Amino acid sequence: MIEVFEMKKLKILVLSDYAFVKGGAEQVAIASAIGLSKKNHEVVFFSAVGPVSEELSSSNLKEIICLNQSDILDNPSRIKATINGIYNFSAVKELKRLLLRWLPDIIHMHGLSKALSWAPIIIAKSFKIPVIYTIHDYSLLCPNLGIYNFKTQEVCSYYKKGCSIKCMVTNCDKRSYGQKLWRWSRYIITTRIFQFDKKVSAFIAVSSFLKRFFDENLRTKKQVRLIYNPLDIKKIINLPDETVKRSGGNGLVRFLFAGRLSPEKGLELLLGAIKEVKAELIIVGDGELMPLCKKVSRETAGRVKILGYQDRQSVFSNMRSCDCLILPSKWLDPAPLILAEAGYNRLPCIVANHGGLSEFIKLGINGIYFEPGNMSSLKKVMMEIVENPELLVPLKKKSKEIIEQMNLDMDHHTDEILKLYYEILTQK
Repeated sequence: MIEVFEMKKLKILVLSDYAFVKGGAEQVAIASAIGLSKKNHEVVFFSAVGPVSEELSSSNLKEIICLNQSDILDNPSRIKATINGIYNFSAVKELKRLLLRWLPDIIHMHGLSKALSWAPIIIAKSFKIPVIYTIHDYSLLCPNLGIYNFKTQEVCSYYKKGCSIKCMVTNCDKRSYGQKLWRWSRYIITTRIFQFDKKVSAFIAVSSFLKRFFDENLRTKKQVRLIYNPLDIKKIINLPDETVKRSGGNGLVRFLFAGRLSPEKGLELLLGAIKEVKAELIIVGDGELMPLCKKVSRETAGRVKILGYQDRQSVFSNMRSCDCLILPSKWLDPAPLILAEAGYNRLPCIVANHGGLSEFIKLGINGIYFEPGNMSSLKKVMMEIVENPELLVPLKKKSKEIIEQMNLDMDHHTDEILKLYYEILTQK
């Protein structure tokens, strides 16, 4: 039966909060939509927040719909933001109009919580269209999306069954307890009234860690399929293959941090450690900890260099000029694509030993672990490398090989997605 469907050209609707790359979810949504269209399927991309990326606008997708709305955080009207975060009426209206003139075989949803809202699941269900949802975070289990207490900077356990009231009374939000209560209310509406998880036909987890986590904790018995995020290998391969010594001209080991400059990413740990470790630290990214980064840069006489936001090609170039990537996440990072990108650029990694990080980094093979949230443990690992930089040589040699074994190329990724689509369609 599946073979019959595999011969059919599919109509696929991809939903994403953003029409440009703001984070990992959008990067995957855009890349996979384009990848599916290259396999001759009819793909429409539906998003709330623009502008439309050049990659999307220059693709051969059937249609790109961007509502040009603000996301919840940037909406100048807090009333509209409060309403849209729970039920985006404009998005639902436009989605319904689309489905009345073009009926897809399947809908694939990525990030929804920052602009589109979870309400589109109601429309999809009313049209009896199967829905695939890619799990990029913990939003189906946790109101603040991260099973992380931003006040205490600790992983939270109130996502577990029977902890709903404990969750509600805990002020764990970055901004305020009022914001937490709104998030908690939205979560209850999404899971209890919309019953989002029960209306989804199947889920995609982007790491084995995330699959195990949701298999154990999701309040539905729907299938959770492991499909890793794709890696745009061509962009990496097209870079010049630098084989020169990577450490800076001053002879110092050069560490790299690339990502959002925020507390849950563990950046404060790294900034504390670099003050006592004689090495360079290159910081790529933007966020709320930018002032702290600049302060530490001054205190270390420029050993900390801040580059701000960079496009992917620039990030890859920086990887090839550094000795080691450090990802000190305090939260349970599900599957950071930056680790796979580092591997393809032959860059060893130092990571906190929890979440999905150890799935990409193997101890003593392509990287080194440290104890999560422990600055002394991180500093010790960094000192070992500074004092014995030759430790990185065998790790560099294995870095690309380990990631290649995971088969993250776009062609394989879209094949796995299509395989799941066809399985779901045969069950209709």
